[in-house]
Order: sequence, then structure tokens, then C-alpha cells
Amino acid sequence: MQYALMKFDDDTFDPLIDANELHALHQGLLSITNNEPTKENEKGLERVIVYGTYMPQPDLKFQRGEIRRQLLDGVGKWLAYINDLEIQYLQIEEIEPFFDVTIMSSCGHCPKPHATANIAFAALVKLPKGFEFHATHARSAFERWSHMDILSNVLNRDGLFALIAPEKRFSKALTAQNWRKRIDQPRAIKLAQKWR
Repeated sequence: MQYALMKFDDDTFDPLIDANELHALHQGLLSITNNEPTKENEKGLERVIVYGTYMPQPDLKFQRGEIRRQLLDGVGKWLAYINDLEIQYLQIEEIEPFFDVTIMSSCGHCPKPHATANIAFAALVKLPKGFEFHATHARSAFERWSHMDILSNVLNRDGLFALIAPEKRFSKALTAQNWRKRIDQPRAIKLAQKWR
């Protein structure tokens, strides 16, 4: 399982954490390489269609309308991804959410799969060159809040974008006008159902 709730001893909420982020949390802030993004960073990004799911903090029990707002608010903002102990920055340029799809999940304490608040999506994402996807786990990106350090941001974020897989079947350059025609919606939904 890639995602779990991190338990704390006090009464605060238990944040959703990616197993890959746990290493950074244990190593601490001084071990992390974090070069905050600038306009210059945008020049080194390439457009890719990415399938994924938005995962709100389950412990905070956001209303569906608030989850939709969070998902759409991530568009055009810098998102951070913790790659071992280095922070990589990316941007969602445009997004096509599948609000009418129910994402199911199996967790360790429930006997049957149950509905989640997660939202499947396809997005036109600006990724750093060489950004690698993995066959067995998603890349977790989240909106970077400038008023706190990166690890506090991980523990206090509203949710995360699980970036599951890129669309590789097209070689023609992606634009804001043509990318939606290249979305494979059944594949996007299948991938979103698969990741937990």
C-alpha cells in the first residue's frame, strides 16, 4: 500500500502520507534539497498528459464541493513532489476531472471495498525533463504553500495529486487546444481505481 494515515498521539487529524514521503519526514528538513521554483523553472518543463487521482485528506472529511474546489485550485500553481530527498516542481496547466466516477478503495480495516472522496482526472502537466513515472506506484504532488517549510506543507496539505501514468501514444506536440482529444478516459479511470 502506497498511502496511509500517519498517526499522531494528540487529537490533531492524521495526515495522508505517501510511503515515499515518510523517508523525507524521518530525515528532516536539513537533509532536503529544495530550490524554490521561479519563472526560469518553467523553461525547463515539458508538457505531458498525465492520468491520476486527487486524494483529499480523508480525516478532514471535506464536502464534495470543497474537494472539487481544491482540485481545480491546483491548476496553474507550483506543485511539489518529493523525490527521495530532493524537491521537484511541476505545474498542472489544464485538468479534465471525472467528477461522475466513484473511486473505490480497500483498506486494512474494512471487509469490503468502499467509495472514497478521490477524483480521477486527466491533466496537461508541465513536468521537469527526465521526470520518471513508476510502474507500481504513483508520484505524489501537492500544492506548495510558501508560508511554511516543505515538511510542514506535507503534514498540513488539503490533499495530493497522485500522478499515476503518462499518455505516450502520441508523438505530436501537445497544446492547450489539442490535448483533450488525446485523453483515453477508460484508461484514466482504470488507473485511478487501481491506486490506493
